[in-house]
Amino acid sequence: MFSILGYILIGQTNKGIKVFLATLIGSFLCLIPGVVVAILALVDVYQVALAVKNDEEVDEAEYKNELLYKIVKMIDSEAICKTVQETSSPEN
Repeated sequence: MFSILGYILIGQTNKGIKVFLATLIGSFLCLIPGVVVAILALVDVYQVALAVKNDEEVDEAEYKNELLYKIVKMIDSEAICKTVQETSSPEN
């Protein structure tokens, strides 16, 4: 729940709603996945806030936490994570 407030405070309300949905789904499946998603969301909010503080441009669909990105990607086709895209792109 606190992660949603964090996303709202940094101006990423839509991302907060999608993470909240992922948390609810995880909670309905079993309490542990919902708690894990909530903790990952708190970490992501912190990482995004640090990036914004350092004048980095962070898209609302961008996740800084890879594991949270992989979870939310199942319900949000627009989700992106630059670290995953960088590591999965083939090198020339």
